[in-house]
Amino acid sequence: MNVLNNRRLFARLLRQEATEGGEGGGGATPPVEGQGAADPTTADTQPAWHDSIQDEGLKAFISGKGFKDASEAAQALQELEGKTAIPESPEAYQLPVPEGQDAAFAAEAAKWMHEAGVPAAQAQALAEKWNEYAATQQQAAEVERQQQSEADMNTLRKEWGSQYDANAELGRRAVRTFGIEEDSIEKISLALGDAETLRLFARIGKNLGEGTLTPDSSASQGGAEKSIEEVFYPSMTKK
Repeated sequence: MNVLNNRRLFARLLRQEATEGGEGGGGATPPVEGQGAADPTTADTQPAWHDSIQDEGLKAFISGKGFKDASEAAQALQELEGKTAIPESPEAYQLPVPEGQDAAFAAEAAKWMHEAGVPAAQAQALAEKWNEYAATQQQAAEVERQQQSEADMNTLRKEWGSQYDANAELGRRAVRTFGIEEDSIEKISLALGDAETLRLFARIGKNLGEGTLTPDSSASQGGAEKSIEEVFYPSMTKK
């Protein structure tokens, strides 16, 4: 017998004793259970709305969430479903693509997320975090490259000494003679490094022989003479 039933039984016994132990053995007739004023103890005996659930684990889960009724629980489920819904296709993710970058990676990542059952909201958050990380890494790599380039160029200046300007002019002559565009020099510089790129073009310019080839003025960059920095490592001179 539970505590509540024990309390009710004890109260009933007290009422009986009070009526039987009064003067003259008389007293009011004890009220019949279920009649008269409502017993305040019955307020705690109403079953919870989820008591009919057979699965004890599920019942305990719902009870722990504190839902007032089935309607409130259904509303919470509907909101959860909206947040965790998986798009019908990878294209529906519409992952953000940083400006100036190819959307191919985002399209491929959307396929992975769709296969893994990642909800749209989580996919968007992951893509944004990845883009932030990639941008930070790219910026750090560029800073490191520029620092390395400056160190290499300082080493080259010491190596060439007083011949630095003359060798640099040989490199510029090679660039003018062959009409090499800035984008091409940038790609070579990314592969070899700025100092090695300058060495390469200086050797080419030297092998051409002074005065043996006339530079094509139309092939010069913009028609104006550029510095060594602008010709051979433009990334360092970009504002």
